[in-house]
Amino acid sequence: MSTMSLHKIFAFVCLAALPAFALIEPETEGMEAVSRDDGTFLVGSPTYAFDRKNGAGGIHSESELWAPEKLRMRLLFNRLSETPSWTPHEASIWLRTGNELGDMIYQDPLYEKDDRPSNRTPILEGGFRSPAFMGLWATARLFQVDHYSDETMRTRNRYVDDSFAWFGENWPMFSTAYGGLGYTGHGLNASVLAGEEYVWVFGESSRWIPIHYSPRVEARADFWDLSLTLAYENAEFQNRKKSESGTRTEWNGSAYYRCGKLCKDGMLWFGAGVQFRTVEDDGKLYTGLEDDVVVWPFAQLRLTPLKDLSLDATFGVNNRDWLLLDSIEYKIAALPRLGLVVGEKNVAGTRLNPIADTEEYFDGDTISLAADGSMQMHELYVRAEDSLSVFRLGARVAGWIEHGAETFDTTGFVNDRNLVYRHGDVARIDEWIQGLSGEVWLGIDYGEMFSFTALGGYEHIWGPSREFEVSPVEYYAAFEGDWLLNGTFRIAHSLRYRSDARWNLRSSDPKVIKGDWYWDASFEQRFPKYGIYLSGTLLHVLSDDVVQTPNGNYDRLRFVCTVRKTF
Repeated sequence: MSTMSLHKIFAFVCLAALPAFALIEPETEGMEAVSRDDGTFLVGSPTYAFDRKNGAGGIHSESELWAPEKLRMRLLFNRLSETPSWTPHEASIWLRTGNELGDMIYQDPLYEKDDRPSNRTPILEGGFRSPAFMGLWATARLFQVDHYSDETMRTRNRYVDDSFAWFGENWPMFSTAYGGLGYTGHGLNASVLAGEEYVWVFGESSRWIPIHYSPRVEARADFWDLSLTLAYENAEFQNRKKSESGTRTEWNGSAYYRCGKLCKDGMLWFGAGVQFRTVEDDGKLYTGLEDDVVVWPFAQLRLTPLKDLSLDATFGVNNRDWLLLDSIEYKIAALPRLGLVVGEKNVAGTRLNPIADTEEYFDGDTISLAADGSMQMHELYVRAEDSLSVFRLGARVAGWIEHGAETFDTTGFVNDRNLVYRHGDVARIDEWIQGLSGEVWLGIDYGEMFSFTALGGYEHIWGPSREFEVSPVEYYAAFEGDWLLNGTFRIAHSLRYRSDARWNLRSSDPKVIKGDWYWDASFEQRFPKYGIYLSGTLLHVLSDDVVQTPNGNYDRLRFVCTVRKTF
């Protein structure tokens, strides 16, 4: 029997179980884009992805845009990411492992002997958080995801010493270990974590830049309506090929106040905060921050003059940049069950991410990461959802325009084995771009036992597409379901299709990512009486092995399993 026939049989058996989806467990926090189906999600590694929801407005990736909700995300070069996550888990002990298909354990049922792939790369994780004793608790975690690493491994390993990871020789895209103490009680939730990690970040030059944090220390405290974060990072950079090295000592953090009970039932809600970074560089580094410091004060405001009318605004400004995020939304009580919402949102400013570095250094060239002028994006949308017994029916239509969108003015390319780097500067598209999108969905819910959703979306963008960093997918479809049997066994499935996307500016010829079908599945056995949970997840069973980003790594079929004991 051929490999293709086995794949079809395997897919049929799995899909036959399809009352099934909800949350397909990703390899690690921040990799939810792997199983998203509502837009353009192109993954190059656990530390880099182009993530853009259909109809989000504008042509930028979501992780490029600063927002108060992202204050505790990691800043990887000029993007905000949850990977690697330093957010403490709930009280539990857990172990997670898995592999890209190729491991001896998984290949026998799917491949004939002559077609078996070579062994590939794993995921390994273990950690615990103790129960609280008089409010005090301890935690530790060691985790790394080697997936997406082997395509660029032979190029990257020339730039670093040893294996550049806590364990293994796959040069994984991140490898992290930390431990620490925390306290929860009397309105206070605080923690202090310290550890060491190895991370590869993706620059505007398309290089993978290795950073060794030794140590990294992060403290968090939430006291009623006030959130505080402070991190110390001693980052070591190196390029063994050119005998270059350097260090960056960085302090970064934030203070964020949100009006709580005082504003809960009032017409006015507000919040305010400040985020900062200060760096001290020594030796040869590959990124730079103007004046070695950035302080970013911001304020938020929500006004509800009517019960169903809300106006939101977030504004930040400093000596270099300003950014405004605002929206207005009106809920129309058209029918007893119908939820009809009309809204408008805007994004305007000098930089999408004003706390990011301002320069990258590459082969004697300085790449400016801050374009002149400003951008503005305006979107109108209508969303409606109705419910009838166990059925849900909904739709969303949006139209948007953008001027001054951030792009990259490429002036030249450099080849390094199978990788391609670029020279140039971040620039703007000095004309209006227009987009029109729509999405419809049908859902069925039967208590906690069963949930199913079928959805489809379409978006078309008018403008100079060859100047877009990425030309997003135009349409997608998905069938998602979640089945909980006897309250203890959960089966989740997601079958989806997305059309072509295209990278325009990171190689001399555009790189087209062909549309494909994707099927993911998650199975979980629960033992609530003992607080034990066993889960297994299959990702990208039907899709072809493909590199989704320039200088990225193959997105392959893989399996991840987790054992967790809660306290």
